[in-house]
Amino acid sequence: MQNLKMINQTFLLGLFILSLNSCTESIKKTSKFIYEIEESSVQLKILNGNDYLTYNTPIRVDFEWKNIEPETVSIYGAGIKLLRIKNEVTQTEINIERHHLISDTLDIKLSFELNGQKTSTYFNIPVKN
Repeated sequence: MQNLKMINQTFLLGLFILSLNSCTESIKKTSKFIYEIEESSVQLKILNGNDYLTYNTPIRVDFEWKNIEPETVSIYGAGIKLLRIKNEVTQTEINIERHHLISDTLDIKLSFELNGQKTSTYFNIPVKN
């Protein structure tokens, strides 16, 4: 009887550890490409699940805006194709050819209006083969 109780406790401890591990995994998947100022922000999300782009591969990338009007936004960078603006998300596709970059980093410049003033920021996205 005591062995069964010990087995149950070990099993529950194992489940607890697995649950904690899955929580930390979901935290790791949060995008590192975010710009925040006061209550406004823009987050770049690479929709293939990676935190980098791949040369010669079209990849969907969304820009999610919080308290920023997407209509005031300009996005600058090599290989970026605007697909559509829906609600507070600008959907793009990025396809980088190797000869377009000097280094293996795509520099994306964002310009937008925030409280009536022009604001800008940069995202530097790694690009791999």
